[in-house]
Amino acid sequence: MTSILARTGVALAIAGLAALSPTVAHADVSVQETQAFTGSSYEQSSGKAKREAENQARRHALLSGYNNDQCVLLYSYSDGAGFGWWYGYAGIRCTR
Repeated sequence: MTSILARTGVALAIAGLAALSPTVAHADVSVQETQAFTGSSYEQSSGKAKREAENQARRHALLSGYNNDQCVLLYSYSDGAGFGWWYGYAGIRCTR
């Protein structure tokens, strides 16, 4: 249980750093809003766990008013939980 909390903490820290990363400046000096979202899941296969985690992060972004084309996948990984189950983690950064 402690390792799960540690992994979740690392995932949130990475998402926090991604939110603080600089955005590309444009010639018209427009202000861009950037926000990071994370997702996690618990599934019976590694691939499904990663997909569901990414989908969860994208749903969070959608609820915050971002479109899928405004978001970039930062990371997606899975970790075995034992007995054929997998934890999935994903992080995205959205800019508008």
